[in-house]
Amino acid sequence: MLNAILQSLRARDDLKAWSVRHIQTRGAQQYDLHTSTESKRSVENERFVVNVLRETPGPDGAPTCGASTVTILPGGDIDSALDSASLMAGLVHNQPYDFPSPAPMPEVQLVDKSLDADPASSAGGTLSTLKEVASDNAQVRLTAGESFAEKETVHLVSSSGIDAVQESTKLDMEWVFIAGEGEQEVEAFAQMNRRRAEDLRLEMEAGRRVQQAADLLLAGPPPTHKGPVVFRGATLAAALNTGVLQTLSAASMKYTGETQWEIGKPIFREEVKGDPLNVWANRRLAYGVGSNRFDAEGIPAQRVELIRDNVLVAFWASQRFAEYLDIPATGRFGDIELAPGPTPAQELLSIPHVEIVEFSWFNPDTITGDFSCEIRLGYVVDGEKRTPFKGGMLVGNLLDALANVRWSSETGFFGNYLGPTTALFNELTVVGGN
Repeated sequence: MLNAILQSLRARDDLKAWSVRHIQTRGAQQYDLHTSTESKRSVENERFVVNVLRETPGPDGAPTCGASTVTILPGGDIDSALDSASLMAGLVHNQPYDFPSPAPMPEVQLVDKSLDADPASSAGGTLSTLKEVASDNAQVRLTAGESFAEKETVHLVSSSGIDAVQESTKLDMEWVFIAGEGEQEVEAFAQMNRRRAEDLRLEMEAGRRVQQAADLLLAGPPPTHKGPVVFRGATLAAALNTGVLQTLSAASMKYTGETQWEIGKPIFREEVKGDPLNVWANRRLAYGVGSNRFDAEGIPAQRVELIRDNVLVAFWASQRFAEYLDIPATGRFGDIELAPGPTPAQELLSIPHVEIVEFSWFNPDTITGDFSCEIRLGYVVDGEKRTPFKGGMLVGNLLDALANVRWSSETGFFGNYLGPTTALFNELTVVGGN
Protein backbone atom coordinates (compact mmCIF):
# COMPACT_ATOMS: atom_id res chain seq x y z
CA MET A 1 0.00 0.00 0.00
CA LEU A 2 2.95 2.32 0.55
CA ASN A 3 3.69 2.26 -3.17
CA ALA A 4 0.08 3.16 -3.96
CA ILE A 5 0.21 6.14 -1.60
CA LEU A 6 3.51 7.30 -3.11
CA GLN A 7 2.09 6.96 -6.61
CA SER A 8 -0.94 9.07 -5.68
CA LEU A 9 1.20 11.75 -4.05
CA ARG A 10 3.56 11.97 -7.02
CA ALA A 11 0.59 12.39 -9.36
CA ARG A 12 -0.72 15.47 -7.54
CA ASP A 13 0.21 18.99 -8.62
CA ASP A 14 -1.36 20.86 -5.68
CA LEU A 15 1.30 19.99 -3.10
CA LYS A 16 4.61 21.74 -2.52
CA ALA A 17 6.05 18.85 -0.50
CA TRP A 18 4.99 15.66 1.24
CA SER A 19 6.26 12.81 3.39
CA VAL A 20 4.91 9.39 4.34
CA ARG A 21 5.74 7.34 7.41
CA HIS A 22 4.83 3.66 7.18
CA ILE A 23 4.61 2.64 10.85
CA GLN A 24 4.36 -1.02 11.88
CA THR A 25 4.21 -2.18 15.48
CA ARG A 26 3.97 -5.59 17.09
CA GLY A 27 4.02 -6.42 20.74
CA ALA A 28 2.64 -8.22 23.75
CA GLN A 29 0.79 -7.04 26.83
CA GLN A 30 0.27 -8.80 30.15
CA TYR A 31 -1.92 -7.71 33.05
CA ASP A 32 -1.59 -9.31 36.50
CA LEU A 33 -3.80 -9.04 39.57
CA HIS A 34 -2.14 -9.97 42.86
CA THR A 35 -0.18 -13.16 42.15
CA SER A 36 -2.11 -14.37 39.10
CA THR A 37 -2.24 -13.36 35.45
CA GLU A 38 -5.51 -11.72 34.49
CA SER A 39 -4.93 -11.38 30.75
CA LYS A 40 -2.42 -11.60 27.94
CA ARG A 41 -2.71 -10.29 24.42
CA SER A 42 -0.68 -9.85 21.27
CA VAL A 43 -0.88 -6.55 19.43
CA GLU A 44 -0.11 -5.66 15.81
CA ASN A 45 -0.74 -2.34 14.14
CA GLU A 46 -0.02 -0.77 10.76
CA ARG A 47 -0.69 2.76 9.59
CA PHE A 48 0.52 5.32 7.09
CA VAL A 49 0.99 8.89 8.35
CA VAL A 50 1.04 11.42 5.51
CA ASN A 51 2.24 15.00 5.95
CA VAL A 52 1.55 17.46 3.15
CA LEU A 53 2.68 21.03 2.55
CA ARG A 54 0.73 23.30 0.26
CA GLU A 55 1.41 26.78 -1.07
CA THR A 56 -1.56 29.12 -1.39
CA PRO A 57 -1.98 32.89 -1.56
CA GLY A 58 -2.80 34.60 1.71
CA PRO A 59 -5.57 37.16 2.24
CA ASP A 60 -3.28 39.87 0.85
CA GLY A 61 -2.19 37.76 -2.12
CA ALA A 62 1.28 37.05 -0.74
CA PRO A 63 2.50 33.43 -0.90
CA THR A 64 1.85 31.34 2.22
CA CYS A 65 2.27 27.73 3.29
CA GLY A 66 0.03 25.35 5.18
CA ALA A 67 0.66 21.83 6.46
CA SER A 68 -1.71 19.03 7.35
CA THR A 69 -1.47 15.43 8.49
CA VAL A 70 -3.69 12.47 7.74
CA THR A 71 -3.47 8.83 8.86
CA ILE A 72 -4.46 6.10 6.42
CA LEU A 73 -5.11 2.54 7.56
CA PRO A 74 -4.49 -0.49 5.34
CA GLY A 75 -7.30 -0.71 2.78
CA GLY A 76 -8.28 2.92 3.33
CA ASP A 77 -9.37 5.33 0.61
CA ILE A 78 -6.08 6.96 -0.39
CA ASP A 79 -7.38 9.65 -2.72
CA SER A 80 -10.09 10.83 -0.31
CA ALA A 81 -7.58 11.02 2.53
CA LEU A 82 -5.12 13.03 0.44
CA ASP A 83 -7.89 15.34 -0.77
CA SER A 84 -8.83 16.05 2.85
CA ALA A 85 -5.21 16.70 3.83
CA SER A 86 -4.73 19.06 0.89
CA LEU A 87 -7.94 20.91 1.70
CA MET A 88 -6.92 21.41 5.34
CA ALA A 89 -3.41 22.52 4.37
CA GLY A 90 -4.90 25.07 1.98
CA LEU A 91 -6.77 26.71 4.86
CA VAL A 92 -3.55 27.45 6.76
CA HIS A 93 -1.56 30.59 5.89
CA ASN A 94 1.90 30.57 7.45
CA GLN A 95 5.14 32.10 6.27
CA PRO A 96 6.56 29.86 3.50
CA TYR A 97 8.99 27.07 4.38
CA ASP A 98 9.91 23.64 3.07
CA PHE A 99 10.36 20.06 4.26
CA PRO A 100 13.89 18.78 5.12
CA SER A 101 16.33 17.67 2.43
CA PRO A 102 18.09 14.29 2.57
CA ALA A 103 21.06 14.01 4.94
CA PRO A 104 23.11 11.12 6.35
CA MET A 105 21.28 9.22 9.09
CA PRO A 106 23.36 8.09 12.10
CA GLU A 107 23.17 4.62 13.57
CA VAL A 108 21.61 4.82 17.05
CA GLN A 109 21.13 1.85 19.39
CA LEU A 110 17.36 1.55 19.81
CA VAL A 111 16.56 -2.19 19.83
CA ASP A 112 16.53 -4.62 22.75
CA LYS A 113 17.32 -7.88 20.94
CA SER A 114 15.62 -10.06 23.56
CA LEU A 115 12.43 -8.00 23.47
CA ASP A 116 12.49 -8.02 19.67
CA ALA A 117 12.79 -11.81 19.60
CA ASP A 118 10.05 -12.50 22.18
CA PRO A 119 7.91 -9.55 23.36
CA ALA A 120 5.63 -11.81 25.41
CA SER A 121 8.52 -13.17 27.47
CA SER A 122 9.82 -9.65 28.10
CA ALA A 123 6.42 -8.46 29.30
CA GLY A 124 5.85 -11.51 31.48
CA GLY A 125 9.38 -11.55 32.87
CA THR A 126 9.15 -8.02 34.24
CA LEU A 127 5.94 -8.84 36.10
CA SER A 128 7.49 -11.99 37.54
CA THR A 129 10.33 -9.89 38.92
CA LEU A 130 7.84 -7.49 40.51
CA LYS A 131 6.03 -10.34 42.23
CA GLU A 132 9.28 -11.81 43.53
CA VAL A 133 10.40 -8.49 45.00
CA ALA A 134 7.02 -7.86 46.64
CA SER A 135 6.92 -11.35 48.15
CA ASP A 136 10.10 -10.62 50.11
CA ASN A 137 8.35 -7.92 52.18
CA ALA A 138 5.49 -8.97 54.46
CA GLN A 139 4.20 -5.40 54.76
CA VAL A 140 3.78 -4.79 51.03
CA ARG A 141 1.89 -6.62 48.31
CA LEU A 142 1.53 -6.17 44.57
CA THR A 143 -2.14 -5.59 43.75
CA ALA A 144 -1.89 -4.92 40.02
CA GLY A 145 0.78 -4.75 37.36
CA GLU A 146 0.80 -4.21 33.61
CA SER A 147 3.65 -4.59 31.13
CA PHE A 148 3.63 -3.79 27.41
CA ALA A 149 6.58 -4.77 25.19
CA GLU A 150 6.61 -3.38 21.65
CA LYS A 151 8.76 -3.30 18.50
CA GLU A 152 8.24 -0.44 16.03
CA THR A 153 9.48 -0.12 12.45
CA VAL A 154 9.23 3.23 10.65
CA HIS A 155 9.89 3.70 6.93
CA LEU A 156 9.94 7.37 5.92
CA VAL A 157 9.79 8.54 2.30
CA SER A 158 9.59 12.19 1.26
CA SER A 159 9.23 14.26 -1.89
CA SER A 160 12.67 15.75 -1.23
CA GLY A 161 14.32 12.35 -1.58
CA ILE A 162 14.52 11.01 1.98
CA ASP A 163 14.11 7.23 2.12
CA ALA A 164 15.07 5.83 5.53
CA VAL A 165 14.11 3.07 7.96
CA GLN A 166 14.49 2.82 11.72
CA GLU A 167 13.61 0.10 14.22
CA SER A 168 13.11 0.54 17.94
CA THR A 169 11.75 -1.28 20.97
CA LYS A 170 9.93 -0.03 24.04
CA LEU A 171 8.81 -1.49 27.35
CA ASP A 172 6.10 0.30 29.35
CA MET A 173 5.22 -0.76 32.89
CA GLU A 174 2.74 0.28 35.56
CA TRP A 175 2.16 -1.28 38.95
CA VAL A 176 0.57 -0.65 42.33
CA PHE A 177 1.97 -1.69 45.71
CA ILE A 178 -0.29 -1.67 48.77
CA ALA A 179 1.05 -1.53 52.31
CA GLY A 180 -0.95 -2.00 55.51
CA GLU A 181 -4.53 -3.10 56.06
CA GLY A 182 -7.94 -1.48 56.40
CA GLU A 183 -7.90 2.17 57.40
CA GLN A 184 -4.11 2.07 57.63
CA GLU A 185 -3.76 0.99 54.00
CA VAL A 186 -1.58 3.12 51.69
CA GLU A 187 -0.97 2.85 47.97
CA ALA A 188 2.19 3.43 45.94
CA PHE A 189 1.84 3.73 42.15
CA ALA A 190 4.79 3.42 39.77
CA GLN A 191 5.21 3.92 36.04
CA MET A 192 8.33 3.32 33.94
CA ASN A 193 9.30 3.09 30.30
CA ARG A 194 12.57 2.12 28.66
CA ARG A 195 13.75 0.85 25.30
CA ARG A 196 15.66 -2.01 26.93
CA ALA A 197 14.45 -4.29 29.74
CA GLU A 198 17.80 -4.26 31.55
CA ASP A 199 17.67 -0.47 31.80
CA LEU A 200 14.63 -0.77 34.07
CA ARG A 201 16.98 -2.13 36.78
CA LEU A 202 13.75 -3.60 38.01
CA GLU A 203 14.90 -5.47 41.11
CA MET A 204 16.51 -2.32 42.49
CA GLU A 205 13.68 0.00 41.40
CA ALA A 206 10.91 -2.29 42.66
CA GLY A 207 12.80 -2.75 45.93
CA ARG A 208 12.99 1.02 46.32
CA ARG A 209 9.26 1.32 45.67
CA VAL A 210 8.51 -1.43 48.19
CA GLN A 211 10.46 0.47 50.83
CA GLN A 212 8.64 3.69 49.97
CA ALA A 213 5.26 1.98 50.32
CA ALA A 214 6.30 0.68 53.74
CA ASP A 215 7.58 4.14 54.73
CA LEU A 216 4.24 5.70 53.81
CA LEU A 217 2.73 3.73 56.71
CA LEU A 218 5.14 5.46 59.09
CA ALA A 219 5.07 8.89 57.46
CA GLY A 220 4.33 11.84 59.72
CA PRO A 221 3.12 15.35 58.93
CA PRO A 222 5.19 17.56 56.64
CA PRO A 223 7.78 19.92 58.09
CA THR A 224 8.08 23.61 57.36
CA HIS A 225 11.52 23.98 55.83
CA LYS A 226 13.55 26.50 53.87
CA GLY A 227 16.95 25.34 52.77
CA PRO A 228 18.60 22.34 51.10
CA VAL A 229 16.28 19.99 49.18
CA VAL A 230 17.52 16.87 47.38
CA PHE A 231 16.18 15.18 44.23
CA ARG A 232 17.72 11.87 43.22
CA GLY A 233 17.39 9.35 40.41
CA ALA A 234 13.99 9.06 38.80
CA THR A 235 12.67 12.05 40.77
CA LEU A 236 15.42 14.27 39.36
CA ALA A 237 14.90 12.89 35.85
CA ALA A 238 11.18 13.65 36.04
CA ALA A 239 11.81 17.20 37.27
CA LEU A 240 14.14 17.92 34.35
CA ASN A 241 11.61 16.55 31.86
CA THR A 242 8.70 18.78 32.89
CA GLY A 243 9.21 20.98 29.83
CA VAL A 244 10.73 24.18 31.25
CA LEU A 245 14.19 23.87 29.66
CA GLN A 246 12.67 22.23 26.58
CA THR A 247 10.13 25.02 26.07
CA LEU A 248 12.40 27.98 26.68
CA SER A 249 15.11 26.61 24.35
CA ALA A 250 12.67 25.95 21.47
CA ALA A 251 13.05 27.93 18.25
CA SER A 252 9.26 27.96 17.89
CA MET A 253 8.96 29.83 21.19
CA LYS A 254 11.65 32.28 20.14
CA TYR A 255 9.80 32.98 16.89
CA THR A 256 6.55 33.71 18.74
CA GLY A 257 8.32 35.79 21.38
CA GLU A 258 7.29 33.52 24.26
CA THR A 259 10.87 32.89 25.42
CA GLN A 260 13.19 35.69 26.41
CA TRP A 261 16.29 33.54 26.09
CA GLU A 262 18.95 34.85 23.69
CA ILE A 263 21.89 33.00 22.18
CA GLY A 264 25.09 34.14 23.86
CA LYS A 265 23.37 35.36 27.02
CA PRO A 266 22.87 33.74 30.47
CA ILE A 267 19.57 31.95 30.93
CA PHE A 268 19.21 32.83 34.62
CA ARG A 269 17.65 36.00 35.98
CA GLU A 270 19.29 35.56 39.39
CA GLU A 271 22.95 35.46 40.39
CA VAL A 272 24.32 31.94 39.92
CA LYS A 273 25.33 30.58 43.32
CA GLY A 274 25.66 26.90 42.45
CA ASP A 275 27.42 24.69 39.92
CA PRO A 276 27.34 25.72 36.25
CA LEU A 277 24.56 24.29 34.09
CA ASN A 278 25.52 22.44 30.89
CA VAL A 279 22.69 20.90 28.86
CA TRP A 280 22.36 18.91 25.63
CA ALA A 281 19.26 17.91 23.67
CA ASN A 282 20.21 14.38 22.70
CA ARG A 283 18.53 12.10 20.16
CA ARG A 284 21.66 9.98 19.79
CA LEU A 285 21.61 8.65 23.35
CA ALA A 286 21.86 4.85 23.22
CA TYR A 287 18.48 3.35 24.17
CA GLY A 288 17.12 6.77 25.09
CA VAL A 289 13.33 6.91 25.12
CA GLY A 290 13.43 10.08 23.00
CA SER A 291 16.23 8.88 20.72
CA ASN A 292 15.85 7.91 17.06
CA ARG A 293 17.74 7.83 13.76
CA PHE A 294 15.41 10.50 12.42
CA ASP A 295 12.37 12.35 13.72
CA ALA A 296 8.89 12.61 12.19
CA GLU A 297 10.13 15.25 9.72
CA GLY A 298 13.12 13.18 8.64
CA ILE A 299 15.77 15.32 10.37
CA PRO A 300 18.73 13.12 11.42
CA ALA A 301 19.40 12.52 15.11
CA GLN A 302 21.77 14.99 16.72
CA ARG A 303 23.33 15.74 20.10
CA VAL A 304 22.81 19.50 20.35
CA GLU A 305 24.62 21.60 22.93
CA LEU A 306 22.02 24.06 24.22
CA ILE A 307 23.50 25.57 27.39
CA ARG A 308 27.20 25.96 28.20
CA ASP A 309 28.17 27.30 31.63
CA ASN A 310 24.72 28.87 32.10
CA VAL A 311 24.78 30.56 28.66
CA LEU A 312 22.42 29.64 25.81
CA VAL A 313 24.43 28.55 22.76
CA ALA A 314 21.66 27.16 20.50
CA PHE A 315 17.95 26.63 20.09
CA TRP A 316 16.53 23.26 19.08
CA ALA A 317 14.49 23.74 15.92
CA SER A 318 12.12 22.02 13.53
CA GLN A 319 12.67 22.65 9.82
CA ARG A 320 9.98 25.34 9.72
CA PHE A 321 11.29 27.48 12.56
CA ALA A 322 14.91 26.89 11.59
CA GLU A 323 14.11 28.51 8.24
CA TYR A 324 12.21 31.34 9.88
CA LEU A 325 15.11 32.17 12.24
CA ASP A 326 17.91 31.24 9.82
CA ILE A 327 19.45 28.71 12.22
CA PRO A 328 20.30 25.00 11.79
CA ALA A 329 17.42 22.51 11.93
CA THR A 330 18.11 20.10 14.78
CA GLY A 331 14.83 18.18 14.87
CA ARG A 332 12.97 17.16 17.99
CA PHE A 333 14.47 17.70 21.45
CA GLY A 334 14.85 14.03 22.34
CA ASP A 335 16.36 13.18 25.73
CA ILE A 336 17.95 15.66 28.12
CA GLU A 337 21.61 15.32 29.07
CA LEU A 338 23.44 17.25 31.81
CA ALA A 339 27.15 17.41 32.58
CA PRO A 340 28.30 15.89 35.90
CA GLY A 341 29.12 18.09 38.85
CA PRO A 342 32.33 18.22 40.91
CA THR A 343 31.05 16.75 44.20
CA PRO A 344 30.51 13.09 45.20
CA ALA A 345 26.88 12.34 46.07
CA GLN A 346 27.89 11.08 49.53
CA GLU A 347 29.29 14.51 50.36
CA LEU A 348 26.13 16.27 49.16
CA LEU A 349 23.93 13.93 51.17
CA SER A 350 25.94 14.47 54.36
CA ILE A 351 24.38 17.93 54.68
CA PRO A 352 21.08 17.97 56.67
CA HIS A 353 18.34 18.28 54.08
CA VAL A 354 14.85 17.35 52.95
CA GLU A 355 14.65 14.75 50.18
CA ILE A 356 11.55 14.56 47.97
CA VAL A 357 11.03 11.16 46.35
CA GLU A 358 7.49 11.44 45.01
CA PHE A 359 5.06 14.19 44.06
CA SER A 360 1.39 13.96 43.25
CA TRP A 361 2.45 15.84 40.11
CA PHE A 362 5.50 18.02 39.61
CA ASN A 363 4.28 20.51 37.03
CA PRO A 364 6.09 23.84 36.93
CA ASP A 365 4.86 26.53 34.57
CA THR A 366 6.84 25.89 31.40
CA ILE A 367 7.40 29.62 30.74
CA THR A 368 8.04 31.08 34.19
CA GLY A 369 9.32 27.95 35.96
CA ASP A 370 7.11 28.63 39.01
CA PHE A 371 5.80 25.59 40.88
CA SER A 372 3.77 24.69 43.94
CA CYS A 373 3.47 20.91 44.04
CA GLU A 374 1.99 18.46 46.54
CA ILE A 375 4.45 16.05 48.14
CA ARG A 376 3.40 12.40 48.32
CA LEU A 377 6.51 11.19 50.13
CA GLY A 378 9.62 12.88 51.45
CA TYR A 379 12.25 12.45 54.14
CA VAL A 380 13.83 14.77 56.66
CA VAL A 381 17.46 13.64 56.60
CA ASP A 382 20.07 14.37 59.25
CA GLY A 383 23.09 12.10 59.09
CA GLU A 384 21.91 8.49 59.22
CA LYS A 385 18.42 9.46 60.39
CA ARG A 386 15.71 9.50 57.70
CA THR A 387 12.24 10.49 58.91
CA PRO A 388 9.46 9.96 56.34
CA PHE A 389 6.64 12.46 55.87
CA LYS A 390 3.77 12.98 53.45
CA GLY A 391 1.77 16.01 52.45
CA GLY A 392 2.76 19.63 52.27
CA MET A 393 3.91 21.55 49.22
CA LEU A 394 7.26 22.19 47.60
CA VAL A 395 7.25 25.81 46.44
CA GLY A 396 9.75 27.62 44.26
CA ASN A 397 10.94 28.37 40.76
CA LEU A 398 12.79 25.76 38.72
CA LEU A 399 15.05 28.26 36.96
CA ASP A 400 16.03 29.92 40.23
CA ALA A 401 16.59 26.47 41.73
CA LEU A 402 18.89 25.50 38.84
CA ALA A 403 20.90 28.68 39.46
CA ASN A 404 21.58 27.51 43.02
CA VAL A 405 22.18 23.77 42.83
CA ARG A 406 25.08 21.39 43.40
CA TRP A 407 25.36 18.40 41.07
CA SER A 408 26.87 15.04 41.95
CA SER A 409 29.92 13.75 40.11
CA GLU A 410 28.18 10.38 39.70
CA THR A 411 25.93 10.09 36.65
CA GLY A 412 23.15 7.72 35.65
CA PHE A 413 20.80 6.88 32.78
CA PHE A 414 17.06 7.06 33.46
CA GLY A 415 15.46 6.49 30.05
CA ASN A 416 14.88 10.11 29.11
CA TYR A 417 17.75 11.63 31.12
CA LEU A 418 21.51 11.16 31.32
CA GLY A 419 23.32 13.14 33.97
CA PRO A 420 24.04 13.57 37.67
CA THR A 421 22.23 11.11 39.93
CA THR A 422 21.86 13.64 42.73
CA ALA A 423 20.98 17.34 42.89
CA LEU A 424 21.18 19.38 46.09
CA PHE A 425 19.10 22.52 45.64
CA ASN A 426 20.46 24.94 48.20
CA GLU A 427 17.32 26.96 48.88
CA LEU A 428 13.82 25.61 48.31
CA THR A 429 10.74 25.87 50.51
CA VAL A 430 8.58 23.10 51.93
CA VAL A 431 5.28 24.41 53.24
CA GLY A 432 4.09 22.09 55.99
CA GLY A 433 1.00 21.95 58.14
CA ASN A 434 -0.10 24.32 60.86
